[in-house]
Parts: sequence; structure tokens; C-alpha cells
Amino acid sequence: MQQVFTVSQINGYVKQLLDTDALLSGLCIEGEISNLNRHSSGHMYFSLKDSSAHINCVMFATSTEKLTFMPTNGQKVISMGRLSLYEKTGQYQFYVNNLEPAGIGGLQLAFIQLVDKLKAEGLFEESRKNPIPPYPDCVAIITSPTGAAIRDILKIAHRRNPTTRLILAPVQVQGQDAAKDIARAIDEVNDWGMADVIILGRGGGSTEDLWAFNEEVTARAIARSKIPIISAVGHEVDITISDFVADCRASTPTAAAQMVVYDQMLVARQLQMAYSDLNKAIINNINNLHAYSKSQLVQLCSQADYRLSQEKAKLTHVTNLLEKISPYAVFKRGFALVKDEKGQAVQQAKSLKNKQVLHLQWADGQIDAQVIRKN
Repeated sequence: MQQVFTVSQINGYVKQLLDTDALLSGLCIEGEISNLNRHSSGHMYFSLKDSSAHINCVMFATSTEKLTFMPTNGQKVISMGRLSLYEKTGQYQFYVNNLEPAGIGGLQLAFIQLVDKLKAEGLFEESRKNPIPPYPDCVAIITSPTGAAIRDILKIAHRRNPTTRLILAPVQVQGQDAAKDIARAIDEVNDWGMADVIILGRGGGSTEDLWAFNEEVTARAIARSKIPIISAVGHEVDITISDFVADCRASTPTAAAQMVVYDQMLVARQLQMAYSDLNKAIINNINNLHAYSKSQLVQLCSQADYRLSQEKAKLTHVTNLLEKISPYAVFKRGFALVKDEKGQAVQQAKSLKNKQVLHLQWADGQIDAQVIRKN
């Protein structure tokens, strides 16, 4: 008699065969993503298909958290994982441990996706960036306390201006938690509020080593900083998303130090030259003003002499006119002014009376007289 199995027994038997097969436990499948569904739990469900077939896939939250890019429908990928049976439905499916874009690296795709996202939000716009202060008193440095970057910055800063205050905010610059550590340090320096500018950076390394400066949490911390930030990550050829969001990019940490720590000796020479130029300008202005004042004084004196001569001529003319109409001029010709007792001029002889007292005035004096006889 043929043995009879239950559905559960058959599914269990098939699942065991699939799970113990060496080939099926370490598969790489290339295909196009379709029916992508991201569950609130963090799990991701999708199908992989080619021109003639498809297979159901699941990727649990513990694996999706490690993705460096955002999968999308229609994207061609290489999936790594194992084939097994989902006993409840009796369907086999592919349990994905890792995804990589086909034809392009995951990190490169993640970089492109985040650049597009942040650019669309305006985080790269020049209009939102803060100017770098030319003469900062306090510089905050966010980097590893043991890396080459901090040594280079301290060396340059001490040589250029030992009076500049340097504050180190130590962080991890690579590794799983580095981006969160960097974002925390940026926020803390802003909360402290005493720094004039921030240098954010590290020395060179591989793309993976620099990846903390390509993560969204780092980019958004830079964008919300009220203090100007200079991104100084890696070498000149290294480009990170931090460079795009920061207020300024320096090719290296050394270049960043040269940018923000002003050369004390150079500034002293510039001040001396400015002082000398100012003195020359002041002396030149004084000489010009003196020459102008002297010219104006000569012109004013000339105008005054001319005006005085005009007024003198007018005065002479008026004096001559007054002399012609003045009674004193008549007196000089032998005439006298006759006044009655009230001081009124006597204009007619017939108005006089006998024995009337009169006052007679000449140019050199006056006398009193009396009318003796009236003809």
C-alpha cells in the first residue's frame, strides 16, 4: 500500500531539501525588480523577473537596514540569498540577504540617489550658504582626534596664527555609527555657539572609508548648521555630499586650515602698508587743502579789494551829491540860515516883525539878532 502524506509533511520535506542543498543556500540571481512593497516593519517584498519568468522574494529588516541604495521597480539587480519554501502557502521564494545594482555599484547608486534628492530640496543652493568669516577668533574642528587631519590643521594653525582658538570635537570618521556621531558633533558645536567657523573633515581613504560624509544624516546636520562649515574630506580628487551641502569646500584639511586661520605676519604687513598709505593720503589731503585754501584766500582778497573800490567810488559819488545839496555848502558861499524863535527857517522877510529875535547860522558859527526895522 502506498504511503500517504499530509500537506504539512510534504511541505516540510521539500523545505528541508531546499534548505540543505548547498547550491540553493548560496544563490546569486540577476533580474528586474517588480511589485516592490516596503512594509512598515522594515521588511521588503518584491519579485525578480526576466523575459520569461519571475520569482517571489523577501528581504527582512535586518538586511534592508544595510542597503546603501534605495531599490525601485524596474531596476535591474543582483540578489544574494537562499531559496526556500514558505510552508503556509506552499510556494517557494527567494530570501534575499543582500542586493547590488547590476552594472553600477551600490555605493555609487546611493550617492547618485541622495545627490538628486538633496539637490531637489535646494540644499546645494548657493543662496542658502553662509559666508566664511575672514578673521575668525575661534575655529571648531570636527574630526578624529588621532587622525592625520587634526595634526595637519594644528600644524598650519600654529604656524600662521597661534592666537586663534582651536576647539576639537572628536568623532568617528568611518564605520557604521560615524555619520550619526558627526551629526551629533555639528549640533553640539552649534548649541555651544562660541565658534566662528567649523572645519569638518578627515584624511584620505577609500570610498567606503569616506562614506560617513555621504550619508543623509550628515548632510542634513550640515544644512541646519547656523555656523559656517568648511568640508575638508580626503584629498583633492575626493568628492563627497558634504562638499555640496557645506558652505565651502577645501581640497584637504590643510587647505581648510589655510583658509580660515589668517596669517598673522601677513596681516601685520598689510596693516603697516595700510597705515603708511593712510598717512600719505592724509598728508596729501592736507597739502591739497592748504593749496586750495591759499588760492581761495587770494581770490577772496582780490574780490574784497574790488568790492571795496566799488563801494569807495559809490561813497565818493554820494558825498559829492550831498555836498552839493547841503546847506553848509551854501554857507561857504556867504549865505546864512535864518530861524525864528521856534527854530523854524524864515523863508520870507514879510513874515518878520519888528524887534523879533532871530537866530542866524553860518558855516563857522551862529548869532542871535533882532529886527530893527522892517522895510
